[in-house]
Amino acid sequence: MGWRSGNVQPHDRRLGWLVVLGGLLMSAAAARAADVEAREYGIYIDNKPAGTYHLHMVVADDGKTTVRANADVRYRVLIYHYTYTFRGTEVWKNGRLIRLDSTANDDGKKFMVHAEPADGNLRVTVNGNTATLPGDVWTTTAWQKPAARYHNHTLPMIDADTGRHLSGRLEYVDKRDIPVGDSAVACEHYRVTGGTQMELYFDRHHRLVRQETVEQGHATVLQLRGIQR
Repeated sequence: MGWRSGNVQPHDRRLGWLVVLGGLLMSAAAARAADVEAREYGIYIDNKPAGTYHLHMVVADDGKTTVRANADVRYRVLIYHYTYTFRGTEVWKNGRLIRLDSTANDDGKKFMVHAEPADGNLRVTVNGNTATLPGDVWTTTAWQKPAARYHNHTLPMIDADTGRHLSGRLEYVDKRDIPVGDSAVACEHYRVTGGTQMELYFDRHHRLVRQETVEQGHATVLQLRGIQR
């Protein structure tokens, strides 16, 4: 996404937020059984709070997963003022993207993206202009770990907010505990190089826990705050 980027409340039926550690360490069977999941992330630029990122996922009976992503960023320091908004919906089935619709405003630059399969490829329309991308791509919303076939190989990507085709390399780095609230979550650390540069940390359920990038010289972090199921 264009910008590239706590304390967690205990479980309460009125609030719905799980203690993060409990949510991340739930059994794999329980994770599979859940049809709905919502995540809240904080966005930090140069170690300062700059916005929020929300993901909402629904798994239908036919196996389709619909992911809605909302991001809002507002950052001001001295003469540097930056704003960013993103609203996107992705539909996935059998590990492949079958639809993407998004709107983004990246500090005044506006994008409207629509993508859907066509003859084994992906037809992408951005602000009225259409292009063809590979059919098997990973989206830069980064909500899930890329499929195993891409580990230590080329990773074809679509930039969810601009519709651009990006090609990078995904490399496994190490295993690392990532602080989340007052706890630490065991994560696999991956690095994306090439068309974009990202440090990504996924838990054992393939959820994104943390993302680190540098945008226009500014260190940007997206950090998981909580999960609702």
